[in-house]
Order: sequence, then C-alpha cells, then structure tokens
Amino acid sequence: MKRLLVISALTCAIAPTSFASQLYFDARNDAMGGAGVASSDFVTAAFVNPALLGQGNADYIGVILPAIPYSDNGHTRYAPTSIGVQTETSDAFLGALDNVKTAQDAYDNNRSPLTAAAYANALSQFDGQRMDVNVGTSFAIALPSSALSVAFFGNSYMTSVATAKVSQSDIDLANNQTLDDLDSKVNLAGVSVSDLGLALSMNWDANIAKVSIGVSPKYQRIDTYSYDISINSDGLQEFEDAFLDGLDKQSHFNLDAGIAFDFYDTFRVAVSGRNMLKKNLEVETTAYKGIGQADEKMVFTLAPLVTAGFALHHDFATLTAEMDLNDAIGFESNSESRYARGGVEANLFDFLQLRAGIRHDLNDVRDDLYTFGFGISPMDLVHIDLAATISKNGAYGIYQDGEFKDSGLNAANSTSDEPVYGIDGFVLQVSAKF
Repeated sequence: MKRLLVISALTCAIAPTSFASQLYFDARNDAMGGAGVASSDFVTAAFVNPALLGQGNADYIGVILPAIPYSDNGHTRYAPTSIGVQTETSDAFLGALDNVKTAQDAYDNNRSPLTAAAYANALSQFDGQRMDVNVGTSFAIALPSSALSVAFFGNSYMTSVATAKVSQSDIDLANNQTLDDLDSKVNLAGVSVSDLGLALSMNWDANIAKVSIGVSPKYQRIDTYSYDISINSDGLQEFEDAFLDGLDKQSHFNLDAGIAFDFYDTFRVAVSGRNMLKKNLEVETTAYKGIGQADEKMVFTLAPLVTAGFALHHDFATLTAEMDLNDAIGFESNSESRYARGGVEANLFDFLQLRAGIRHDLNDVRDDLYTFGFGISPMDLVHIDLAATISKNGAYGIYQDGEFKDSGLNAANSTSDEPVYGIDGFVLQVSAKF
C-alpha cells in the first residue's frame, strides 16, 4: 500500500492562516507580534503602511531580496531569501495523520482483528481534520526622499485549507481486513494573491510633528483553486501539473493607504488601510463534502483592513502596539477575528536585534500567538532577519505539562489537560540598505 508521507509533504509545502489571510510576511514585524503599522522599516513600509516610506532615511536605498540564484549541475536554481509560513489547527491534523500512518504500518505487517480495528479507528479520527496555512514571499526596492519617496514592490501570499475526507468504505474494508487501496482524499482549497505595485509617500513638517501620507496603487492577480489528493498518490509531479491547470485566474486593481505622525523623532502614531477595494472570490471545492458528493462553493473575501497603532522608537529600542479597527475576513467558513498586536525590539551595538511580541484576538475566536526573533545587520548594510511564532496549535510542540518536549505531533492521542505549545510558523528575510 502506498505511503501517506506525500500528504504530509503536500500540506506542509502547499497549504499555507485562514484567520483572514496574513497579508504580508516581514521577519521584523512578525517577530514583534505582527505589529508594523507605526514601526515598520521604510524597506517594508509598502506592504503595511506606505506613509512610513516618508519616515525613512533619505541617504539610503532599501532592497528586499526574494531569492538568490545558484547553479545545480548546470541548472539555475533559486534559494528563497524572503519567505514566510504559518499554520493553524495543524497539531490535530498532523497528529491524526501520524496515527493513520502508524496504524497502517501495523496493519500491513500483521493483518489481525486488533490492527484492523486500530486502522479503521485511525481513519475515522482523521476524517474531517483541517489544517490552515499561509505561505508568502515578497520583494521591494525603496527610495526614500525628503520630498517624494517611492517604492516598487511585489508581494505574494497563499491561504489554503487542507481537509481530510475519509471514505466510509475504507473504514468498513479495514474492519473486514480487506483494505488494500484507499479511496480517501485530502482536499486542498484556497486563494493565492499576488500584488505588484508602486508606493508613493510625501511628508512635511508641522509645528510639533512630521506628517507623512502614502498610497500604494497595485495590480493584483488572484488565483483560486481546489484539488483532491488521493491518500494513495505518490506522484508529486502529477499533483503539481493538475494543481496548476486547475487554477482559476482573475485580475483586480486595489489600493493601500496610510498616514503617520512622528512627534520629536521619538513617538509615532499611524493608521493604515489595506485592500481598500473589497472583492468576493468563489472557490469550487469538495472540502466540506463527502466522497462522491457534488462540489460546493466556498467564498473568500478580500476585504479592507484598517489598523491604528503607535510606536516609541529610539536607536537602541522600539516599543510598538496596534489594533485592527474592523474584523479581519477570510473564508466565510471561519469566524472573523480582530487583532491587537504588540512587540518590542532591542538593538544591540547596531549589529544584533532581539525581538518578541504577542498577538491577541479581541473577538476571542483564536488563541494568543507569541512571537520572537532576531536580526543580524553587519555594518547596517545586509540585514538577515528570522522570526518564529508559538501557539497552542503549533505543529512542532515544545512545551506541555510544564516540560519542554521534542515533538508536538502527538496531539491527536494526548490525554493531557495541559495544552501543547509549539512552533507553528517562521519567516526568513534578507534585505539590504546602501
């Protein structure tokens, strides 16, 4: 019988948070709880608040590198240097999948009533499990100026839902010790949004504050997709071809805007609005249907998100906090959330930056997300930043029952009342200022 490892690889590599998709990934901001409306560096301002372009150092040009090319036996390859991944509800999904694989191995090695019952039960527990994930990458070229600041940027993110769909016939055949090939599937459904835009910002000095306004008109390509992966499948290339052929492509014009007030070069207040032109997207999917049932439509809403925040910034430290002024909307099947975010950064010797933060859902739909990360910036020229997120739903558990653990994939069969805290995402980014 074919192995289930392919499903683990696909859901982790392709399925990216359906808590209204994360609109951008930035290692510095993500390490500070995801806050950036008032504290973003000018290099990443185009993604979160274009007004902050005008708050940058006019002596610099900033570049975010999306990838570095290299040669592999004469073939050009690209190593990603700006990438983010975040998962949600992944511990239960991966734990249930791990139980299926373990039960399947025992069943293959010894078909007995005991192993058959365990296999059937594992399949039953896997049915309906979901894993939601975001994946994203970006690039930018920012040219701050005392008059008109400009940034050319590209940003792409994918929001997906992986749903296990177990056939009742597989469970029955397993109980009868006659199961050889699985009819069960995992459905991947989601939306991919790619932005290509030009951010513009102007600033002027008022009596007590430096005022900046910014806009980012952008072209958006939106791909919706839904694909069923047979648990028996071991052909990644076959999946890739069918996945790409199945994309429903659309184009859309959108707009981001923001304003910032900088008081005495120390305290900043800012507001941003992203994706100001609302768009509803329909995805034809089998995610919520059983085996052999008809497709249904799942609606994803790309809606405006308005966020206000403040930052205390100094050469040696930054403290920032922000709050969404409206609910974040994504897939209609998920409850809407509204987030408050906060974080801190310590800059040591202009070479090493240490960061930490928290994200809290004001609607109490989702658990708190804790973040941490660091940056290395030799000579303030090349910046290498890494961020990680921790939550109760982390795929790779690190803390349970008051102890640090090596793995979190046992969540499905854990009987502990204590939650499993684990790493559920990371962001890597390389940028340069010169």
